[in-house]
Amino acid sequence: MKQIYGILIAVALVGILCAAGCTTTDTGGETTTPTPTPVPGNTVSVAQDNNGDIIPVDMQTEIIIRLPENPTTGYSWNVTDADSLAITGDTFIPPEEQIPGAGGVHVWTLKPNTTGLVTFSAVYVRSWEDIQPDDERYTITFYVAPEGTSVVDVTSADNGTTISVPKDGAVLVALNENPTTGYQWNASVSGSAEITADSFVPPYSETPLAGAGGIHKWLVTFDGEPSGTFDAGYTRPWEETTADTELFTVTFAGV
Repeated sequence: MKQIYGILIAVALVGILCAAGCTTTDTGGETTTPTPTPVPGNTVSVAQDNNGDIIPVDMQTEIIIRLPENPTTGYSWNVTDADSLAITGDTFIPPEEQIPGAGGVHVWTLKPNTTGLVTFSAVYVRSWEDIQPDDERYTITFYVAPEGTSVVDVTSADNGTTISVPKDGAVLVALNENPTTGYQWNASVSGSAEITADSFVPPYSETPLAGAGGIHKWLVTFDGEPSGTFDAGYTRPWEETTADTELFTVTFAGV
């Protein structure tokens, strides 16, 4: 008899716990509620493979940018834009082993001065030469979010779903793209959704990779209660959308 009572009590406890905290997943794939990612605080480190990226931060975030640099060649990184970013540190770290001709790392420490979109840009040039269009460049955009804001990450796996967005939240959509094929994503939004940043992040490799694709990113914010859709088609500029065109769409719903 005690065993029966024990089983009944265990079943009752499971029922109470599920009623309090369990969620139901729609196995049909029609809706999804990605867990909002709080905007990172403390320290965010980025490097050369983040060139062209969009990174969420907040006003308390310390941003560290590290780029390879070899002054023995005469080249060095020169900051061309640090819009609304305070540069609190700017230093060159030489290689651990003092090998002739070896390069090191240029490190900047930044703090946001305001919320919204801010940009850091630099160009790799020799001090006695004028900047040329084909000089190596580095640009990264930071979304400095208000305190407590969450950013929901959306990828190709979320195609056709409804995305739950917290109040004052934002959405970062990331889709694979390979412009070398002529194809690219063309996106639009509706409702209260607004595309506030749109960037292609190319693949990074010390050895150029012919035909390699990258990632297209869009930062979507909302004018009021989150609503509307994000729609994109993967097409070539000279072609019209057809029944065979690859499409991506998500619907936004405030929570």
